[in-house]
Amino acid sequence: METAALDACAVFFDVDGTLVHHPREETVWQVLNRVFLGDDARNEERFRRFVAGELAYADWVALDVGDWIERGVRKDDIVRVIRRELAPAPGARETIVELHRRGYRLAVISGTLDVVIETLLPGLPFDRVLTNRVEFGPDGRITGWRATPYDVDGKGEAVEMIAREMGLSPRRCAFVGDHWNDLAAFERVGTAIAFHPKDERVREAADLVIESGSLTALLPWFPAATDCPQRREER
Repeated sequence: METAALDACAVFFDVDGTLVHHPREETVWQVLNRVFLGDDARNEERFRRFVAGELAYADWVALDVGDWIERGVRKDDIVRVIRRELAPAPGARETIVELHRRGYRLAVISGTLDVVIETLLPGLPFDRVLTNRVEFGPDGRITGWRATPYDVDGKGEAVEMIAREMGLSPRRCAFVGDHWNDLAAFERVGTAIAFHPKDERVREAADLVIESGSLTALLPWFPAATDCPQRREER
């Protein structure tokens, strides 16, 4: 396939299904609820209520995390399940490191958990990471949480906010995602990239579709960033 350089200075990423892979395409929330709560019934019912407008996103997060607290789940338990059931997408680390080397600004905008990035993709050079957060005490017990306002429709708002912080137009940003909750971000950026898309709407909305294979397939489209604001450490 012929490639042409994309007019971008920043690349933003979804996590579950994009930077992180599950063999049955489950999110970390689905995995943890199935393991800690015993089945998929709560996942399915809460998703239905959310889509129907009966359950706010922050309340959905609170219900899931509240159930984990009730069952005495600790950080070690969560990390163990993440390592057993999830893995970095092929080429994820190499792609992020190389894009940074080429001068691109990088961010995560995702409804995943911060502990997923911490466990599977630590130390990567993201300028911003916007995810749900879970807080733990010294004994590893969950002591609190913060639901991200930047999932679903909020992903579009996050694109505009981060672009503004970086001194960029959203049109000079790319977003890489895979599912319906990435559509608002796709609408704001100059280049929408569907990576292993799970929803036909995502495939149709994308400027570039990578159906399978490694995330490194992005790299030919992103040569060295040019005519972009310098990163802070370069000033």
